Amino acid sequence: MQMAAKTIGAILSVYMILLMIRVMLTWFRMAQNGQFFRYLAAVTDPYLNWFRRFSALRFGMIDFSPIVAFVILGFVINICNSIAAYGKVTIGVILALLVNGLWSIVSFIIILMIIFIVIRLLGATIARNGIIAQMAAGIDSIIEPIISWVRKTIFRNRFTPYTTQLGVSIAILVVLDIAGRFLFNYLTRLAAGMPF
Repeated sequence: MQMAAKTIGAILSVYMILLMIRVMLTWFRMAQNGQFFRYLAAVTDPYLNWFRRFSALRFGMIDFSPIVAFVILGFVINICNSIAAYGKVTIGVILALLVNGLWSIVSFIIILMIIFIVIRLLGATIARNGIIAQMAAGIDSIIEPIISWVRKTIFRNRFTPYTTQLGVSIAILVVLDIAGRFLFNYLTRLAAGMPF
């Protein structure tokens, strides 16, 4: 049982690497024309397409389906590794892995939003022309729910410079990320320590 779990975990780890390469190659149009890309897509797209069909995983121009696909595959790999190491998996370990996977998704989204807001802040203060300024409308459509919440909740719809709204949004997201790390680490330890 342990050897089978170790073998399955190793195969799935290689598949995870292939998925990462596949997703990264979509960022480069020239790389998508080669034979390697077609073979890679034939192997990885059936798994990725299963998640792409959920419209809730798309937020504006960003498709989060590959992230969810990575987290679920990582969860299965961790279960296989746990079986390979200890010969069993407890409910507590499964709960700890689920909590950890959930935090991975939430943390990624928070960090991604921080990056987008920082880029938008740079565009609003330093680089008013150029590529950052050209990307402003797209970035605004992604970060608008956060900025709108800050405008209504923190500033109570009073006139506030947009750069201030962006800065406060960054600060709130950083605090949320730090607090979330402590909370999810505590929940992971708590779940992993369950006796069953």
